[in-house]
Amino acid sequence: MQTLEFKNYELAPVGNFLGELKLKARASRGRSKLLKLISDKNKEYNEELDDVRKTYFESDENGDLKVENGNYVLKKGGDTSKLNAELQELMNEKSVIDCTEYLEKFNALCQELLDYPYELDNQTALIYDLLMDKLEKLEKEGN
Repeated sequence: MQTLEFKNYELAPVGNFLGELKLKARASRGRSKLLKLISDKNKEYNEELDDVRKTYFESDENGDLKVENGNYVLKKGGDTSKLNAELQELMNEKSVIDCTEYLEKFNALCQELLDYPYELDNQTALIYDLLMDKLEKLEKEGN
């Protein structure tokens, strides 16, 4: 199986980066497919974050986390060090995306991004580098 692996905390920045690219034809279609897969994984990650938060923070009668002064309300006796450790562990878990079905489109995206004509700076350049490492590895595995 051909896969892309990201840490959970990388999903949203990579998805945002992909959404801002100016691409045409097959590369654009590859981006759209990858965005959908990343979005699905990010939704799972956010649901897992909510599950962890519900263990440590108070909920209202609707099951939503209580917020006061822009912050969640910690349950009495809640251990923030355990909470932070669980959140950190979840953030660093690998999220694996099966690419087998869209390999040709992802290879087209990779080729287009190799010669991407627009300037990238700071955080955008780092995300580009991360994504390219993953796509190039996927491309090599596919050949």
